[in-house]
Amino acid sequence: MKTASQWLASIAAASLLISAAGSAHAQAEAASAANFPSKPMRIVVPYPAGGATDMLARMIGQKFTDTWKQPVIVENKPGANGWIGNGMVAKSAPDGHTLLLTISTIVYAPYLYEKIPYDVNQDLVPVSMLTRTPNLLVVPASTPANTLEEFVELVRKNPKKFSYGSYGQGSTAHVGGETLNRQAGLDMVHVAYKGAAPLVNDLLGGQIPAGFVDASTIRPHARSGKVRILASSGTQRVSYLPEVPTFAEKGYKGMELVGYFLMMAPAGTPRDIVKKVSDAGAAVLRIPENRARIEELGMTAVGSSPEELGASMKADAETFSRAVKQANIRIEN
Repeated sequence: MKTASQWLASIAAASLLISAAGSAHAQAEAASAANFPSKPMRIVVPYPAGGATDMLARMIGQKFTDTWKQPVIVENKPGANGWIGNGMVAKSAPDGHTLLLTISTIVYAPYLYEKIPYDVNQDLVPVSMLTRTPNLLVVPASTPANTLEEFVELVRKNPKKFSYGSYGQGSTAHVGGETLNRQAGLDMVHVAYKGAAPLVNDLLGGQIPAGFVDASTIRPHARSGKVRILASSGTQRVSYLPEVPTFAEKGYKGMELVGYFLMMAPAGTPRDIVKKVSDAGAAVLRIPENRARIEELGMTAVGSSPEELGASMKADAETFSRAVKQANIRIEN
């Protein structure tokens, strides 16, 4: 039987082994990050070429190539609500050489669909929130309402006569519209468009009386005189529309959700590599000409840390889940 001193010696030896193992792991991670990237990289975009997601991926990919002297290929893998591209990255080797650049729909989808071929919380890890853009309540200029309060009163006085459009079933725009319906006691009928562009066309032409549109899509038309912007989601006013209040300012709750573009990596990617990619992405967004280009698209450059993105995803998922349940929104696969 071991004496007390022998037990203490055994514990001390075990502690040294654990400490050594932890130190070796940390050194291995540091070494892997120092040598990263060691081969060509790819950034998977789960949407067609030419959109804002694709533009961001190419902007970041080019800077990564310049910095690390390794080719960065942007692969567009559209289809199935982004699930094809998202799932491809979720199943890729966790070495940082395959990254996903997608939109915040990936955070919200589990609360709308019963079956998704990957688990965003188990199969992927946050890298960085790149940009964000709120949704705006937009009406044709011919609408006899100049403020959010006047619009709400107009809809109340004309029951069953108003509809609103969104850029997709189950989108943050859809949830925002149903939240406004519920909180203001309105009965607007939801019309789901296949994207924001056709919705904006109908708003400009006066074919639909209201719409929730992302700021990046409506920006080119904000000063056209053909539409009127009444309120925005989020917690801050849009920089180029300082006169437009947020819904929160007007007393509406649950309208904090904004859309954002984010980068993720396969689960198991070494933390030091994730941080290296995150820091490099943030550096790209700090370049003045890149920030200006992003703002021209109606977005705000962010460049968050992995931890900040993870916290935002968790908070937004809770808000979205609550809003979806209250609005009774569910989509069949």
